[in-house]
Amino acid sequence: MMKNKNDYGTENNLNLKLVIALTRTNSEEYKRTRELVSGYGLTIAQFGVLETLYHLGDMCINELISKTLSTSGNMTVVIKNLERDGYVIRISSPEDKRSFNIRLTLKGREMIERIFPRHLEDLKNGFSNLCREEKEQLITLLKKLNGYESEQKDTTNDKNI
Repeated sequence: MMKNKNDYGTENNLNLKLVIALTRTNSEEYKRTRELVSGYGLTIAQFGVLETLYHLGDMCINELISKTLSTSGNMTVVIKNLERDGYVIRISSPEDKRSFNIRLTLKGREMIERIFPRHLEDLKNGFSNLCREEKEQLITLLKKLNGYESEQKDTTNDKNI
């Protein structure tokens, strides 16, 4: 049987290949991270919340939604489950007593401190085919693609990629 090889023009063919490459890369990274965190009884969304709170401190749900690229409906369930398991607590917001912030508990801090070094090692292995310059170039290109071009050249501590 002969494969049907359609030609949509150079630019369209390249764009299609780019989408496939980005999707495959994202899927592989997601799969590796999911396997890692599920070994600790967490979902990727729960891991994302713990990691965000660990690195950025207490924050309201809207900030967590923004930082973790989640939805409000999903975040409500994630927070509820993390609270149930003793990883986070809700505290009154110092700015607005009608709202609250989410804070890591000691148990939550201990959990993320156990997982995060393994996550870093997994990332190191996953991106080992790229040298530092290629990683920096890829970050720049992805930011450009997403409309987040940065004047700042140091990407090592960028929390909003």
